Amino acid sequence: MSPQRRAIALTVVFVKLCVLSVLVAAAQTPPAPLALPDGAGRELAERTCSQCHSLELVLRHRLTRRQWEAQLDTMIAKGAKIADEDFDPLAEYLGAHLAPATAD
Repeated sequence: MSPQRRAIALTVVFVKLCVLSVLVAAAQTPPAPLALPDGAGRELAERTCSQCHSLELVLRHRLTRRQWEAQLDTMIAKGAKIADEDFDPLAEYLGAHLAPATAD
């Protein structure tokens, strides 16, 4: 094998090892925990919603406040523990921070 071919082959091996080490490191790094957006009511939403399901599920929904109210009513009907005094602040937080995207 010529010195030039040997240098190319070693370079290819080196690049493959670098890529492999990056992939291994990425696989070992735990994903960042999901968090709801900052705002008044965040802790209430985290505590209330995570009783029954993951925050990932909550974050996937984009609903208006009225739709969140209906969703909360559905969750209560299914057994979710939401105190009467927490209903409006929870609906307000979700409607403000997890609303449908608006066209600008």
